[in-house]
Amino acid sequence: MLTRRACLLAATSALAACAPPLTTSPPAPSPVPAPLPVPTPQPLPVATIKPWGYPLDALDRTIAPGADFFGFANGGWDAATQIAGDRTGAGFSVDMANRNDTRFAALISELLDQPQAPGSEGQKLRDLYLSYMDEARIEALGLEPIAARLAAINAAKTPADIARLMAQPELALPGPFEADIGIDAKHPDAYSVTLSQSGLGLPNRDYYLSSTERLVSAKAAYEAHIARLLALAGSPEQEAKQQAQSILALETKLAALHWPNERRRQADQTYNPVAAADLPGFAPGFPWAAFLAANGLSAVSHVIVREQDAFPALAKLFAATPLPDWRAYLTYHCLRRGAQFLPARFDNEVFALFGQTLGGQQTQRRRNTRGIDLLNTALDQAIGKRYVARYLPPEAVPQMREMFENIRFALGERITGLTWMAPQTKQAALAKLAAINPKIGYPEVWRDFSALTIVPDALFENITRLRAFEQAESLARLGKPVDKREWITGPQTINAFYSPNRNEAFIPAGYMQPPLFDAFADPAVNYGAIGSIIGHEIGHGFDDQGSKYDGGGELRSWWTAQDRTRFEAQGAALAEQYSAFEPLTGLRINGRLTLGENLGDLVGMLVAVEAYKRALGGREAPVLDGFTGVQRVFLGRAQARRFKQTEEAQRRQLVQGPHSPHKYRVNGVVRNVDAWYEAFNIQPGDALYLAPEQRVRIW
Repeated sequence: MLTRRACLLAATSALAACAPPLTTSPPAPSPVPAPLPVPTPQPLPVATIKPWGYPLDALDRTIAPGADFFGFANGGWDAATQIAGDRTGAGFSVDMANRNDTRFAALISELLDQPQAPGSEGQKLRDLYLSYMDEARIEALGLEPIAARLAAINAAKTPADIARLMAQPELALPGPFEADIGIDAKHPDAYSVTLSQSGLGLPNRDYYLSSTERLVSAKAAYEAHIARLLALAGSPEQEAKQQAQSILALETKLAALHWPNERRRQADQTYNPVAAADLPGFAPGFPWAAFLAANGLSAVSHVIVREQDAFPALAKLFAATPLPDWRAYLTYHCLRRGAQFLPARFDNEVFALFGQTLGGQQTQRRRNTRGIDLLNTALDQAIGKRYVARYLPPEAVPQMREMFENIRFALGERITGLTWMAPQTKQAALAKLAAINPKIGYPEVWRDFSALTIVPDALFENITRLRAFEQAESLARLGKPVDKREWITGPQTINAFYSPNRNEAFIPAGYMQPPLFDAFADPAVNYGAIGSIIGHEIGHGFDDQGSKYDGGGELRSWWTAQDRTRFEAQGAALAEQYSAFEPLTGLRINGRLTLGENLGDLVGMLVAVEAYKRALGGREAPVLDGFTGVQRVFLGRAQARRFKQTEEAQRRQLVQGPHSPHKYRVNGVVRNVDAWYEAFNIQPGDALYLAPEQRVRIW
């Protein structure tokens, strides 16, 4: 290729050749220019994961695809992979997190080595990290940073005192209710206050109410842990045991009144406006005025109540519970929620229960890695801004936008071709699809941390100021229109999201890395991995709950009654399929609880295949190592869910989580996709085979 300078020289010579002959003496010849250096050939970029974005040794060819597609695609990897002692799982997201930890360590090293202007984001990042890493100071201070909080709890003399403590954002204490500020589901251009059930220390109500052996054992371990933590803080051993019994009894009563998670998913059931002045009559026995005032919400005229029929009973329980029991409850939770910022004996005790016993994690992660986690949580976009500048490839966002539009087009074609949906519903669905706003990579406008003060030698005070900053930021939203430029996470986040109130899909930069995405990998693998995830997030706009919001983000019915009935019948069929899976002996997937995510997975896979074909532009897909293009799309999906968990972590997920275990996010999906049957020649008699009439064809 000619350089720009060579092109200019060539143009000058051509003009001279056409000029008339000179009649005067020619000028002295110009010096001959030195030859240009020959550039060193650079190798073309190649996929990070060899040979083309998928490691062939991950396969287990002894397993037939139709028997267990997850095992076929990932069995070799599974056999060769152990879960690290400081993790509860191994797989795609852990690999990405480990890569990010290395990247953040490099960024933090630079912050520590270079001067940071006072008040700058760099200074705040550096000093928050330094305060977290100053273990000697943390040990020397003991309980001093939390002493005033414990004294305030011990001094609470009235129910109103207890309610105020539960509401103060700096304390971050639980109670039977919690307040949150977010987008109003019926008025998506405005913010409102939502009140929800709360107050449990274990992952969810089933840990208190189930009679299964493992959960009964977990509850007993929780009680023993409470007693140990209280004793560490100075309570006499016998008193600590009695308080642990009362705390567990109180939380068990709260759990019995809580809605189960599958009911809490119902968007139309959890939108119940109540005038703030009517709360004492609606749920008598709880000091609502004191609670709202401590939250900074005295001026609020109305609130949205989620678990409507649970509120009166929860308020009655609050009033009936003796104040000493509430003081013991708040003391324990104050210690627990502050433990990671207190001396190691408190931190280790909390980890022993929640990390080891309930999660199966053998050892704590290193302190510096946990310091990175703190920065990613507390100063998410400040550190994320540096992450994007350093590690997001310039090719990534344009490719992702192209994939997004191909996937949007593929879903539009599927909606257009539906035979079960009435024209008016179909028109509204297509309008909603067209209105989805993709937020890819990083924010248009970055979060402002200028009002936050961070110092290098006072960890607990830093955490207190961070909580106050978060609350002030939330309160400032009330009365203002929703800023559609705002991001709900940092760009380094290893996850993706859909916001029904915003009708937006978020694909952060942290998710745009191998094995989910590689700008130089085989496009089929990318479409199967990140493409099916894009489709999943778009699909949330059309799952059993997201479909209750229109294209403007408003919670309202835009379906004909007959269409909704047909849709729900298909959803029920998918829920039944997943409820038949039994990942752990005696513990099945809750198909109703996981329905939204399972629907997202299914539509994501369907449109990923079709979008890949569209991206080929009529060209024939290459065959790589014996795999066709469509086969590689399905392998990409399997790689994107390649994960294994400790038994304890999987049990916790099955009890409380909205996602099915990763194996079933592959096997449960492909058996409903016709293209998978064609690609791998799946036949009747194969374990995953479903007859065509049994396959869920919802979108």
